[in-house]
Amino acid sequence: MTPHEIIAEREAIIARCGPWTAHNIHLGHGIYTIGTGTEGRLVLRRIVQAVSDISRSPLSSLRVLDLACLEGIYGIEFALHGAKVIGIEGRSANIEKAKFAARCLKLPNIEFIQDDVRKINRNTIGEFDVVLCAGIFYHLNSPDVFAFAETIAEMTTQFAIFDTHISLGASEQRQYKGYSYNGSIFVEHADIATDEQKERSLWASLDNNQSFWLTRASLLNLLSKSGFSSVLENFNPSMIGEFDNRIMLTALKGKRAPLLCSPLLNERPDVEWPENMGTHSFKVLNTFTQLAHAAKRRARRLLPV
Repeated sequence: MTPHEIIAEREAIIARCGPWTAHNIHLGHGIYTIGTGTEGRLVLRRIVQAVSDISRSPLSSLRVLDLACLEGIYGIEFALHGAKVIGIEGRSANIEKAKFAARCLKLPNIEFIQDDVRKINRNTIGEFDVVLCAGIFYHLNSPDVFAFAETIAEMTTQFAIFDTHISLGASEQRQYKGYSYNGSIFVEHADIATDEQKERSLWASLDNNQSFWLTRASLLNLLSKSGFSSVLENFNPSMIGEFDNRIMLTALKGKRAPLLCSPLLNERPDVEWPENMGTHSFKVLNTFTQLAHAAKRRARRLLPV
């Protein structure tokens, strides 16, 4: 596509679907979906680095699933590296934008499908080396959020990336398959919101008016029970200034490694993470993060207008 054709089609899409909301993708010829003044999402760097480091394979050899891909930036990045990618997105406006970007970049190795991520599974879409669950987990209500974690584990052959908000308090409790999970309710849409209004709310759930945000402990327990053998938290590359209640986890799909010098530990069942972690580093980390952000807010208030 020529620069003139790219700009003309981009403007036509904006007229129909509205502007790009966050994914600032370079379409070629110095043309971006949003503009040169917007860097884009820092989490992209963290996700790509994590996949590159943990897979220990060339990105071009991977099969990647991007769940609730929004405007497509994560899947497109991996496709540019040569990976085979499928992006699932529920809203037609986002699908149109993602397909346009892939067309501009001549990426035959990425496919965007409009569907509800709650409806897909290994039988309908297959298995993937890496599953990206970035910015969708906290938009689901119970019991969907629990079943979704299980589905991701079933579709993953190597690991999954979870970039998600968590609840910093445990005001609500839900039961799933005999286990208790704690978290809080987040309002996605007003009870009187119409289907059309929900469709236009590009950064909210597809249809559920509320979502259930898991606490850190409950999320870790859920991933363990869903079939992930190890869960790592990603801190670098750094994302200073992001939300206090957002984390990125890499959940690995492996087999329990037998212990040879301490065989009695092989019989010990896994212990759930408790909600009250006392002086555990998780709580210390959250406390220091909250204090740092509070100090920033106080400093801003003291600055002259």
